[in-house]
Amino acid sequence: MKLVEIGTDEKTLHACAGLLQAAFPKSTHHTAAYLKWLYCDNPEGTVVGYNAWEGDTLIGHYAAIPVDLRLDGQPARGLLALHTAMHPDYRSAGVIYSLARKSCTLAASQGFACIYAVANAASTPIFVKALGFQFVAQLTAALGVSRLRPNWERALAGNRFRRHWTAASATWRAGNPCNPSSLRADNGECLIFRANTSLAPVTAYGLMPVDPPLPANCGKTGWGIKLFLGLLPEGSCRFPGYLPIPERLKPSPLNFIYKSLLAEVPAKLARNDIILGFHDFDPY
Repeated sequence: MKLVEIGTDEKTLHACAGLLQAAFPKSTHHTAAYLKWLYCDNPEGTVVGYNAWEGDTLIGHYAAIPVDLRLDGQPARGLLALHTAMHPDYRSAGVIYSLARKSCTLAASQGFACIYAVANAASTPIFVKALGFQFVAQLTAALGVSRLRPNWERALAGNRFRRHWTAASATWRAGNPCNPSSLRADNGECLIFRANTSLAPVTAYGLMPVDPPLPANCGKTGWGIKLFLGLLPEGSCRFPGYLPIPERLKPSPLNFIYKSLLAEVPAKLARNDIILGFHDFDPY
């Protein structure tokens, strides 16, 4: 078995897509076109991670994409871990651990400040116990119909972690070939992302504070039920008309996990340190 940095050539992308389809047979979006958009076209950089090959067969995959962050208010380059997969015919937790550790070592050597992910309840303990990630908080999951109006001044006052979006990166994010998002500027205070979910009446609903003015590709207000999935500091948003999704009805609670890679960035985070929306971790 050989562990090799993930390439971005067409053959490797097709191999990665095949592995992800085998590992997650119910998923329909793991195509080579999707991976090209995600791994190659990201304006913040190309994929970072490792593949495990058994001869000509790809059996393991750990991938993260570069993201621009604000850590303690300062610009930083981080990584969003998105894909961890083993071929169903070659189950071995040790391979995943090796891929993840080598990926983190590579990322630190390239100057990435941290790596974060949103993990389900089953995989969170693996990341925490075996790979040294911090479990920070379970995401807020709520359904409603009204527009959210966070108090951004309060939210940003103690903020230690958030994505920093530019016109280029927001437009790229909205251009997901498998599920495009709409973007709408909301009174110059924030940008609203909306994307389809697997339930037709429900759209994912994410907000981000605007630093520079960002273009919007859709001026519609967007009616219907909204799903907020993310984190906002306590007291910065009232969620009027929203109902939390009961634990028993969640397919799997989603957790924000974090790992610092450099000494000069926050070693630990707390829930109220974070601003996060669905668009920041790509579930849709």
